[in-house]
Amino acid sequence: MSLSYRPLRSRRRILTSTQHHPKEDMNFHQEPPAPPAPAPEQTMSPLHWQVGESQPNFLPNNFQQLNLDPQQPEADEGQQRPKEPENNLYRKYEEKVRPCIDLIDSLRALGVEKDLALPAIAVIGDQSSGKSSVLEALSGVPLPRGSGIITRCPLVLKLTKRECEWTGRISYRNITQQLHSPSEVEWEIRKAQNIIAGNGVGISHELINLEVTSPEVPDLTLIDLPGITRVAVENQPQDIGLQIKALIKKYIQRQETINLVVVPCNVDIATTEALSMAQEVDPDGDRTIGILTKPDLVDKGTEKGVLKVMQNFTYHLKKGYMIVKCRGQQDITNKLSLAEATMKETLFFQTHPYFR
Repeated sequence: MSLSYRPLRSRRRILTSTQHHPKEDMNFHQEPPAPPAPAPEQTMSPLHWQVGESQPNFLPNNFQQLNLDPQQPEADEGQQRPKEPENNLYRKYEEKVRPCIDLIDSLRALGVEKDLALPAIAVIGDQSSGKSSVLEALSGVPLPRGSGIITRCPLVLKLTKRECEWTGRISYRNITQQLHSPSEVEWEIRKAQNIIAGNGVGISHELINLEVTSPEVPDLTLIDLPGITRVAVENQPQDIGLQIKALIKKYIQRQETINLVVVPCNVDIATTEALSMAQEVDPDGDRTIGILTKPDLVDKGTEKGVLKVMQNFTYHLKKGYMIVKCRGQQDITNKLSLAEATMKETLFFQTHPYFR
């Protein structure tokens, strides 16, 4: 998710009063007014007359032709040009919407969310669903990724679009760290998770706030939640799956939260734990959006099934689905940049026989 702003025009009320318009006495001996002069005879214009030819004689002298040329004449110097609608919309957004977003983010940073439900967009998905890749594509910064539990604390990702140099800031507990390059983000997030949740494989409910300001990001605030796991591995607690589900449910059950559910195309959507959890708290699909990932890994012969999901036939969501192709692990190993990954994604969908 266009909006347009148009000021309301007040209606004028016409008041008549006999005090301002006194009634004149009628004179019965007054001569009747002269009849109006006959209107000059009008001649019809030939049907083949076109704009630009000599003006037909039935048009008044003060008639102005409608200019259908899309190129408008240049304004005189000193004459103020009207503002473009986009500029006006952006100005209204800066005045009305951005302060609300900033206020919500400030309240969340103060911990008010424990007692007051704030509007949010929560990103959930099973492990290895491509959740980190989706967030990476949105933010333009590489986030921690890999096998196992990578996101171990809720990560509040605040993106601010401004015409300035890229800047970042990560804050948690009483620590605030300024970031000067996107390459610093992954290491700082891992360090923050180790401080909050320990150097093991546990999780924590404490928030990590990451702010990114850049001309290439949308104005958006997302909450990245740990990937859902079913089986404890290595040194994980035996109830790690229940811990993660409890953490996720705390966010997605709020009516003020939009649930962004990431589902790989190469798995059966009916077996997706993330979508099942979203269905529990939002059975009508009013505030759930499906994000389909990894379309390049779809087995041949199953493409029509993916299309049925995309077309909202398999599991209906009122806000529908979208499909994306983000960087895979092989792309990262080959040091494929985000810009190159975007071009590769565009080419993939333009040439795919089913998904184009």
